[in-house]
Amino acid sequence: MKKTIGEKIKEIRIENNLTMDELAEELGYSSRSTINKIEKGINDISYEKLLLLLKKFEISMDEFLEEKDESSFECPSKDSNLFISFSGRDFGNCYDIAHHKMNEYDTYVAFKDLSYHSCSKCNYECFKKQCKYRNDDIYKLISASFQYNNIILLVPMYCSNPSSLYFVFNERMQDYFNENSEKWDAFVNKIKIIAIFGSEEETPLFIPTLLQLVNGNQNKLLKIERHKYKLKLHNKVIVNKQLLKEIDDFSI
Repeated sequence: MKKTIGEKIKEIRIENNLTMDELAEELGYSSRSTINKIEKGINDISYEKLLLLLKKFEISMDEFLEEKDESSFECPSKDSNLFISFSGRDFGNCYDIAHHKMNEYDTYVAFKDLSYHSCSKCNYECFKKQCKYRNDDIYKLISASFQYNNIILLVPMYCSNPSSLYFVFNERMQDYFNENSEKWDAFVNKIKIIAIFGSEEETPLFIPTLLQLVNGNQNKLLKIERHKYKLKLHNKVIVNKQLLKEIDDFSI
């Protein structure tokens, strides 16, 4: 999974035990919000500031730009949570909600950007515990997820169902836990779900489908119902004060 410039800068900051305020001061910015926007990819860092950053921490440009194997999804801190978005969009409501809830040590993964295989083009090797796709990012993501305090799944609704990416995750997850059944309870205990959809009245099967993963525990699922507030698919839910309060009140 390729990291953005902002994500690499955040990694450097955390590795050197700096707060956003401290890094802002080191680079000559007047506010931590500038660092926050750079790390989230909202703003770009200037070439001059990037050179200053690399010089301070003795990192060459080649080393900074080098693409390492970032598919291990290592947990950066004992206080970290893992947010997994199943949206097909880069900066939709799943992204907004996740980044509103995240602390600076949390990890955000856009499932669409992973290197993965759906359950297809095989001969059901999984029934013999020999799934041919066990070296892709899905297995690495699930394996790494146990290091995190919580695993928050952000699931949008498309055509009255969870997104197809969520179904891919569920398919492959079943094979993982067929092989690692002793880890299932620990995994489920970490799971929380944020569902973004029209309304429960219009699509009554959407929420029961998601609740299956958390054994029916309603407290582990936040329902963001856009149509109750006359919000359409392209509208940002976090600008609605009532929905924002519900997001803030949802315990991670």
